[in-house]
Amino acid sequence: MFRNLYFSWMFVWICTVTSAFAGDTEDSKERSEGKQSRVQILEFQQGVGGYQGTVDTEIWALAPTTILDSNPNASSDANNDGGESQVLLRFDSIIGAKANQIPRNSRIRSARLLVSAFDQGSTVNLHRMLVPFSKTATWNSVVDGVSADDVEASRHKDSFTFGKIAANTSIVVFDVTDTMQWWVNGHSNHGWVFLNTGGNGWDFYSSEFDDFKQRPKLIVEWERPQPTPAKKTLNSNPPNPSSEGSQP
Repeated sequence: MFRNLYFSWMFVWICTVTSAFAGDTEDSKERSEGKQSRVQILEFQQGVGGYQGTVDTEIWALAPTTILDSNPNASSDANNDGGESQVLLRFDSIIGAKANQIPRNSRIRSARLLVSAFDQGSTVNLHRMLVPFSKTATWNSVVDGVSADDVEASRHKDSFTFGKIAANTSIVVFDVTDTMQWWVNGHSNHGWVFLNTGGNGWDFYSSEFDDFKQRPKLIVEWERPQPTPAKKTLNSNPPNPSSEGSQP
């Protein structure tokens, strides 16, 4: 009798463990499939897909009070006819809980800023802005232009271009993954500033350019944060019939 009862308990225990491990396998499969489906890509480009949040303008030392935001092109030049010119660029309303926005605390897998250049120049560095600017910003309104001093803009450059234009495409790509992650983690999005390192201006098309395809574009691949599933605890030892008060 004891032997039959013991083997019955062993059979139940083995079935339970087998079922649990099978469940774990299914859960792992679902988590893997779910992880792939959570990866999403959003693109932000002025006038495309209803997006109207691009703010970009050139500021120029020789025209310190002139608003240049309506120009179809922008120039970053350390010596533009004798005065520096800088370009400010920001994509508003890209982070939040609404449709076509990136939720707070998401994981940014990659973020790329694409601009269409049409005039080669010196090396240009892209720096994260640390203070806000308006669409009507001028050289004077930001107090003698922007400095990468960890006050107005980050000393660390997000990315850079050598200022060259490839023979097969005018698109220049800047990697801005770290800055996008910084923003979705809760910091304010103030955009970027393009700072030229030399006296040969580098020009690209702005969000006011007629051809939508050549306007600045931000492409973000992101993954929505998910809660960590609770781990299952299994008893690795088979039941002991004697502990249940059974007698042979």
